[in-house]
Amino acid sequence: KGSPMFVLAILGMIIPWLVVNHKQRQRAALLNSEIGECLTGMSNSLRAGYSFQQAIDLVSKETIGPLAIEFRRTLREINLGITTEQALHNLIQRVEDDDLELMIGAVLIQRQVGGNLAEIFDNIAETIRQRIRLQGDVKTLTAQGRISGIIVALLPVALAALIMVIDPHYMAAFFASRIGWFLIGGAIISETIGFLFMRKITDIHL
Repeated sequence: KGSPMFVLAILGMIIPWLVVNHKQRQRAALLNSEIGECLTGMSNSLRAGYSFQQAIDLVSKETIGPLAIEFRRTLREINLGITTEQALHNLIQRVEDDDLELMIGAVLIQRQVGGNLAEIFDNIAETIRQRIRLQGDVKTLTAQGRISGIIVALLPVALAALIMVIDPHYMAAFFASRIGWFLIGGAIISETIGFLFMRKITDIHL
């Protein structure tokens, strides 16, 4: 009984981590895709005579997604008495996005030395669009490697399922002994590590 529980314990540790990691990557990708549009909206608001805080408020109301939620949280912190600089630093620490950090850094520098913030936002937005376009090209070029990683990861699972259908007694030996359960657990760990390594190799950040 202890051997199946060992395998289930491994799955209980690996599967939630994979799910959370996948959700985090999804949220980061969605947030990253919003920054360029938000910068353009804030730039237009600043040119229309809005203050920086009013521009954030306008963008947070006109957009939906994780970035709008974070902007609203930042505004709440400012309204509660936290300085704008500290609220922006808190935003960077929560989100941990390079593009947003670049935007906030430009805002903080502009508040100290002055300058045309709307023009700065336009330049940053254009840089982000070019980088996203380049990331799309890189993703296309590495598609074969990602697909290969998925196939290699699923192949042992599919093969084991096929053998169980063709000859159930052949696979039954793994479930009838403690060593078999440990081998299954080791296979799951090895599969997970190999998949993560292959994913890391094809995950190129710009």
